[in-house]
Amino acid sequence: MSCENVQERISLLLDCKLPDSDREHVLAHINTCRQCGSRFESMQYMRASLRNMARPKVPPALAAQLRVMASHECARQVARKNFATRVEHWVSLVRLAFDNMMRPFAVPFTGGLLSALVIFSVLVPSLSFPHSYSDDPPVAGLTSDMQFGDPDAIWLGTSNTHAWLEPASALIYDNQVSLTLVIDERGRVHDYYLSGGELTPEMKSMIVLSQFKPATVNGQPVWGLKQVVFTRGQRLRS
Repeated sequence: MSCENVQERISLLLDCKLPDSDREHVLAHINTCRQCGSRFESMQYMRASLRNMARPKVPPALAAQLRVMASHECARQVARKNFATRVEHWVSLVRLAFDNMMRPFAVPFTGGLLSALVIFSVLVPSLSFPHSYSDDPPVAGLTSDMQFGDPDAIWLGTSNTHAWLEPASALIYDNQVSLTLVIDERGRVHDYYLSGGELTPEMKSMIVLSQFKPATVNGQPVWGLKQVVFTRGQRLRS
């Protein structure tokens, strides 16, 4: 083996990449040839010197960038493995795009919805008013300690003469129908209670159109009760 061939194989010999058959011939030639031996020793010294040199530190930004590139390359290879992984990769891209698009609107929308619910829950009690869903007459829902006066009628929404006014405490006979009106302090019909018959269009007209002079207590207008009495036989006419 010539010196030229041996010197070409010295680097492979130091890197332990030389085949065993060639390694024996190269070592034998180095032991017998002074020039190749000195070449081998100089390369060994240079190799040891390079190993003892301080290794430069990798910048953190470069290390992070390299890790990101490696992660992207690994994900790209996995995504292209088969058709199922390709579909999964496309779905993840669509989901990510949708999340990035909706995230700027999610917080304002949620805040506005919660604010609307809070404001609505605060305002609902002030907007509600009592309803009576029972079979009790409206007059029974009034407080028992309320004092009612006896208002005077100014005008009734009916011209028939078979209806007349009575105080709320007046007794009603079996052949009569009583329509008790609740009059507010402005002289308007606020509520009613029918006893002994059914509500007719004539009674509805009276409830809507009747005007009263409100009762007074110590000169101040107060709520009152007034009873409109109909005879049962004549009341059935429309």
